[in-house]
Amino acid sequence: MEQNQTAILNRQAIGNESAWRRAWRKLPFLGFCWASLITYAAVLFLILYLIQPRLQTINPVLNSVTIALFSLMFLIPSGGLSLITITALSGIDLLYPHRKKSVTVRLLFPIAIFIGEMLRVNRNTLRVSFVKVNNALTLAQSKRIRGERVLILLPHCLQIDVCNRKITNDINNCINCARCHVGSLVELGQKHGIKIEVVNGGTLARRRIVQFRPDGIIAVACERDLTLGILDAYPIPVYGVINDRPYGPCHNTCVDMSLVEEAVKFFESTQKASHKPSAST
Repeated sequence: MEQNQTAILNRQAIGNESAWRRAWRKLPFLGFCWASLITYAAVLFLILYLIQPRLQTINPVLNSVTIALFSLMFLIPSGGLSLITITALSGIDLLYPHRKKSVTVRLLFPIAIFIGEMLRVNRNTLRVSFVKVNNALTLAQSKRIRGERVLILLPHCLQIDVCNRKITNDINNCINCARCHVGSLVELGQKHGIKIEVVNGGTLARRRIVQFRPDGIIAVACERDLTLGILDAYPIPVYGVINDRPYGPCHNTCVDMSLVEEAVKFFESTQKASHKPSAST
């Protein structure tokens, strides 16, 4: 119990951080993404340097087209990363194009993880920073999120291990014995009319997303599963909440309910905003 209380107090302390400290927690992922971009640019330059003499002798026009193509291959991710960085740090929605797969994140994230491992940076440090950046981008896009169909995805490890109730098929099978947070989450979902699913893996989570087709997702999971889930769910906006693991990974985990409630209120605010009548001209 003391471990649970300590974990929750730590989460609340994070929630009460100053704007500067919140921005600081986003910097590891953004910094390694910029390092990835530099690495990517160096590889492109090396390839171009090696093939340009041959292209010049074959056809000058082909050489010019290749230079333009390589320049475009650099400008697209660099422009995308610039918009992501400004949006994440300022909260001003500059992301474009809307509702499209993020080429920048999918290209640079694996390189960022690789560079981090080479520099002996804890992989979870980058994952936590990635979740913080993702949440900031989700919050910044509030004006273009409908928020009418919201899905809360929970990991099966939130259920206490001695419970024999089958909640992956139907979370309402929970009898709310108060020994874990599942009952409180069921009440939260019923109060706000939000669908909740408990999943025991990424495959089932993806299936639930395809079936429900939500406008937004509130996902509770560990750093690894959250990172993979956010990447898989994109472009659906996801607000990630990292669970607490006082007894180790995948065993009797818990979650700060206040963080989940904040995420619910955010999506509710987007729903109300989308239903506001437009001013007549």
